[in-house]
Amino acid sequence: KDYLAPKLNHLRTLQLGTVGREVAEMLDNKKYRLIPKFENHDLKHIILDYEMTMKDEIRMQAYLIGNDNLTFPCLIFFSLGVFYPVIWKDLLKEYQTGKVSKSIHFLTLDNCMELQLKDIKSEYGRKINY
Repeated sequence: KDYLAPKLNHLRTLQLGTVGREVAEMLDNKKYRLIPKFENHDLKHIILDYEMTMKDEIRMQAYLIGNDNLTFPCLIFFSLGVFYPVIWKDLLKEYQTGKVSKSIHFLTLDNCMELQLKDIKSEYGRKINY
């Protein structure tokens, strides 16, 4: 059962440019749905500008590890980087960028869904330094 369908429907009704609306549009464009306990993960994709591809997922995990998000799922996804040698050089850069960025660990979709995405990106977004 899709327990989060009402939440996704609510996100779709939010004003253009809000964090929630952008998350809903990203999920709709990919034909994905909100998955319990992954709402905040989807939020990080939007704020940090990582695509929902395996390579960008691994890059994002490197960033999050640098940003002190040392969770088991984060480490597992990051370990998949061993299969993508083409991105190995990027992983250290992403880690270093996460290290010097404001912590995004406690940011939740529920707390910022009605805020403007540009404002959240300005505060928490990934500052690419390469």
